[in-house]
Amino acid sequence: MPTLDQIRCYTACSLAAALAVLVSNAALAQAPDVSQLPAYKPEFKVQGSLRIAGSELKGNIDLLVEGFKKFQPDAVVSTNFQTSSEGALGMMYAGVSDIAPMGDDAKITDQMPFYTSYRYVPTEISIATGGYEKRGTLWPMAIIVNKDNPIAKLSMAQLDGIFGSERSGGWAVNEDATHNLLFTAKYARGPEKNIRTWGQLGLTGEWANQQIRTHGYVAPGFAINFQRKVMHWSTKWNPNFMEYVEAKEAPDNAEGRAVNSDRMLEAITKDKYAIGFGAMMHVNGSCVNPDGSKCTAYPNVKVLPLSASANGNAVALTPDTVANRSYPLTRDAFVYVDKPPGRALDPKVREFLRFVLSREGQAIIAKSGIYTPLPASYASEQLKKLD
Repeated sequence: MPTLDQIRCYTACSLAAALAVLVSNAALAQAPDVSQLPAYKPEFKVQGSLRIAGSELKGNIDLLVEGFKKFQPDAVVSTNFQTSSEGALGMMYAGVSDIAPMGDDAKITDQMPFYTSYRYVPTEISIATGGYEKRGTLWPMAIIVNKDNPIAKLSMAQLDGIFGSERSGGWAVNEDATHNLLFTAKYARGPEKNIRTWGQLGLTGEWANQQIRTHGYVAPGFAINFQRKVMHWSTKWNPNFMEYVEAKEAPDNAEGRAVNSDRMLEAITKDKYAIGFGAMMHVNGSCVNPDGSKCTAYPNVKVLPLSASANGNAVALTPDTVANRSYPLTRDAFVYVDKPPGRALDPKVREFLRFVLSREGQAIIAKSGIYTPLPASYASEQLKKLD
């Protein structure tokens, strides 16, 4: 039976927040329309070698190369996907490739050898938005709590306070015209910004003094993206953070199954004071109702809406809010290129990426169905990085 304080919190906080979320999401629930993107018009005739090495991005790179050659038939494009994301930047700073597609954000350790070689970091270009929940689509992080938790939403700063810890600084990556990789006190914060109890988030009654118990993924592809977007690249987690991986990343024995991502969801199901970040595909699982409709594999958890800023609208995690990038923990399919500060990008590279970010290139990504094409405004931001 809920306490009077809980009821007050539900009625005064949760319902108002939920209404704001619904209004906000209704306004934002529009997937990108590739017809709003500019058509590709060649500005430079590409002749000869253009080298691409890294991730195949689930077949999208080959499809984009094929589409590009219809406009640039004299381009001789070679691809090497043997190293996948892990070797993409290495191939580029070794001088044997021009474009480095990566299925994950480039980690600090990926960029350091490039920076050591050239004294600037590679330029990061998003060419597609990750998917919603399907495996291998660069799905976003869902913030998961027990369904009995009255919390209605969280901000990105609150996530930092919950999952992160006090720090002396953070990494500034490619933040200005110098394209530097620098550690700076700009992102320092003290222990007073740690959020360790539910009362610090406004919950009252029995919740007020209860410790927030944190759970999440430790595999670099997921953890680094969370650290980057939430914690300014910091590696300092809440000391009670419990680490998990997808089943394929753990041994098939009792010890491996103990850290399977399903165990995280089971823990949150049993512990109403827990919180975690994970995948919607794991929350939903392969559960199917008798009528054939999809159900939730873990009905005793809920996924929280997030706001980018403290006073911003909270956005629920849906296919549309991922596609239009209004959900703050959306991910990208990135390529990296060597663009020295203050100097022009290799015209062959620029021309290929102009095609990728055009109506024709993004239509290829849309048809492939693995990722989502970029909204016109975000594609325009990426195009500016080429100049």
